[in-house]
Amino acid sequence: MQDTAQKIVGHEITRGARNDSRATARVSAFLALIFVLSSLISSPASAQNAAYVEIDAPDTSGFPTVSTVLDVYDASGQFVSGLSLADVTMREDDSARPVDELTEYPVGAQIVVAFNTGPALGVRDGQGITRYQKIQRAIETWSRALDEKKGDDLSLVSIAGLISAHSGPLEFSAALSAFQPEFRASTPNIQTLSIAMDAALASTPEVGMKRAILFVTPHMEDANLAEALTSIGQRAMQGHVRIFIWLADSELNFNHSSIALFQTLTQQTGGSFVLFDNSALPDPETYFTPLRNAYRLTYSSKLNTTGDHRLSAEVNLDGARIASAAQTFALNVQAPNPIITVLPAQITRRAPEDDPFNEKILLPAQQAIEVIFDFPDGHQRPILSVTLFIDGQPAATNTSGALDKFTWDLSAYTESGQHTLRVEATDLLNLTGASLETPVLVQVVRPPVTPLTLLARYRFVIVGSVIAIAGIILFGILASGRLRLPSARARREKKQRYADPLTQPVAIASIEPPTDPLKKTRRLKSANVESPAALLRLTPDGEAASTLPIPIPADELTIGTDPVQASFILDEAVIAPLHARITHTSEGYVISDPGSAAGTWVNYETVTREGYPLKHGDKVHLGGLLYRFVLKDPPSDSEPLVTFLDP
Repeated sequence: MQDTAQKIVGHEITRGARNDSRATARVSAFLALIFVLSSLISSPASAQNAAYVEIDAPDTSGFPTVSTVLDVYDASGQFVSGLSLADVTMREDDSARPVDELTEYPVGAQIVVAFNTGPALGVRDGQGITRYQKIQRAIETWSRALDEKKGDDLSLVSIAGLISAHSGPLEFSAALSAFQPEFRASTPNIQTLSIAMDAALASTPEVGMKRAILFVTPHMEDANLAEALTSIGQRAMQGHVRIFIWLADSELNFNHSSIALFQTLTQQTGGSFVLFDNSALPDPETYFTPLRNAYRLTYSSKLNTTGDHRLSAEVNLDGARIASAAQTFALNVQAPNPIITVLPAQITRRAPEDDPFNEKILLPAQQAIEVIFDFPDGHQRPILSVTLFIDGQPAATNTSGALDKFTWDLSAYTESGQHTLRVEATDLLNLTGASLETPVLVQVVRPPVTPLTLLARYRFVIVGSVIAIAGIILFGILASGRLRLPSARARREKKQRYADPLTQPVAIASIEPPTDPLKKTRRLKSANVESPAALLRLTPDGEAASTLPIPIPADELTIGTDPVQASFILDEAVIAPLHARITHTSEGYVISDPGSAAGTWVNYETVTREGYPLKHGDKVHLGGLLYRFVLKDPPSDSEPLVTFLDP
């Protein structure tokens, strides 16, 4: 402030012709005013002129990675370039966090040019050019040289209000070129600067943009000017708005009291002050170049609680740690939610299809399990470990590789039973979430133990034993000489005897009709069969049992122990959950076996998946159970054929 006063006093002294007693009195009064103003606002000014650090509101959309924009200015108001990761530390709720990335990048500036018009701006020089026209040309030349791609946000303000708001350089230049104020009818007032401040404090189109005001004004006659400028200065300092002032007036008014107030305002906000009569003007770009850079940084957050949190930055400048004001932000953090996706509700263990009577091997021996991870808070993050629990006990833990896949060992389950499965997942923030318990029925189907299954199971041993025993007996007979082969003479005599017509045996035709293979079936026709066909239960000796028949509908019948898979339930140990299927086709009924352990036979022939045609009276074995297939309307029986042979 003293340097400013000295410059103004010197300026007054050079005007020798005007240094009368009245000028001396005005200078004395002006120095007194400057002293008062310096004592009132020297503290804010010194605070603004110190180095400062500022961060923007943090971006948590990529949480736990948090990003923000960092501004660092030294005491002279210049942007500090060339910072490294080691120079910056983030403080998250007072806990230090290292910076992962720090990038310096160019950014546009939000600039407001305000004209506080008055008669002084309309004064012309010897060539008839007004002060306003000279200033207008300088600003228009600057704005036309700006690159649209830099993203500058420009506004034009007059004493009447906004002329052009938040536009690009070309639109701003056009508005400035068209602006022709009426100087004689205008009275300068501080409201113009207040409107400019509102425009400068509006939301910037890009994060990290700096704010500045270029205020063109003559001196002002306003008793409340000091109070108004103090309020504007406070708003500017809070919003980090730099104010640059071009005071365009007659040299006679360069010692006006308002000039000292404007000068102090620019010092407070980190701007600059220019007195303009008809001299050269500075390039406005020199004001705004330091405002066109910023740092973008990211760090890894460790917050694991929902609520409001505080974030600030500390920067090492020439050995001094400078901290920014803290930004408060809200965060929603919840534990991950693991979900089991690939898991059937029922697992059936049985002997292999190619060895259905093997009691020692039950398949499947294992079950694949897959897990997906849902984050209720919407923040995807790495999972560190996943644990599988079976019946409440930890069975396996994944900490590397495919964390979402498990293999459930089923080899220990030899009895049917219900089991529960769940998983727990721990994420990068050490938050652990658990899935719901999933019930799974493990059904164990063992091969039935019946004479037929024993015969099938040990068929190779039995056949081998029979062959071996027969061989031993034959060998013994041959060895003892009891087995004698007919001699050649005996064979010739037998041949001659059959060659003589008188000695030939006479075939006597049988007049007895052949035995009826469906004799027992006829006795079963009287059974109460309401459906098109039925299976009648038989005893092992082939007689009709006392149980009710199994009705077979016109379309399909499935037989088994599982109510879900079978339409007719047989509660027998030898019957599989889905044991057999009888289907009505255009050619009649066909029975098929989808792969039951005990097997299915028709007339002692094995039934496969491809199916076996059924005829009225066929014997059907379902495991060890014997049935006869009958039709409600069986085909008519054919008459026995008697054949007589000629003597």
